[in-house]
Amino acid sequence: MKKKIQEYLTYLTAEYIYIPYDKEELLSLPKDKYIYNNSSLGTLCNGHKIFSPVSGKIIGISEMDYVDSLKKCLVIENDFIDRREKLNPTRNINKLKKSEVIQSLEKYNLNKKINSKTTLVVNSFYDKKSDLKDMVINYESYEEILEAIDEFMNIFNMKTCYISIPSNDIVSTASYEKYINAFPNVCIVHSNNKFKDSTCAFYSVEEILAIYRAIHLDYLYDSVMFTINFNDNLTIVKVKVYTALFEILRALKIQYKNKKIIVNNKEISNIKSFVVDNNVRSVIIKE
Repeated sequence: MKKKIQEYLTYLTAEYIYIPYDKEELLSLPKDKYIYNNSSLGTLCNGHKIFSPVSGKIIGISEMDYVDSLKKCLVIENDFIDRREKLNPTRNINKLKKSEVIQSLEKYNLNKKINSKTTLVVNSFYDKKSDLKDMVINYESYEEILEAIDEFMNIFNMKTCYISIPSNDIVSTASYEKYINAFPNVCIVHSNNKFKDSTCAFYSVEEILAIYRAIHLDYLYDSVMFTINFNDNLTIVKVKVYTALFEILRALKIQYKNKKIIVNNKEISNIKSFVVDNNVRSVIIKE
């Protein structure tokens, strides 16, 4: 079924990408400093693998601000080609072994403790006044999300999935209700208070899309969506992960100089050093 797409702006052509890392000895970089889209660049201290969302040249290192802390990062000059070292064909999910699926989830840092007794909980909670990210993802991708959930549950023999949506989000609820009857083990709830960490696996709707891409294509989900609130006007933006915030605002012609910038309810001191990653949900610009 063809859907009318919810409007949002895309900025997938960042001049520079800032990929965080922990220690240089954990990096694995090519000698010529050229990296491909979806190429592995090493690991973080917690064992999570580092991937590049673009292709281009490593031109240096820098310290940049992210939502959680100041981090060292590789500075990549984007060549705007998104060249990949190899093109992965779409994999037939019915022919994949469970071990292969787990391997793909681990590769892209999406693996959690799951077995046949696990309840899958897909969280879609947000502040509608400043954060419309999940609503747009649900509206645009409800079919893909439901199909990905169904495949994921079948692989691990899970019996039930709950999609948690705010009770006042009629857009998301109406979107899922168009198709959810085809998935009897998936249902919508408006609270996740009853779910326990010990018996549930929690994912966001964006992570479900990342799981679909990892399993089917062996690719990183390399974009992120967030909401900009400027003069009470909400703009939803989709960008390459690890893009500098000031470059996004400049491209969108949003005035940010001499303004107060609040990201996820926390004021940032230097916008030119702030990088958008998967944790960013809302950016508020005030006088």
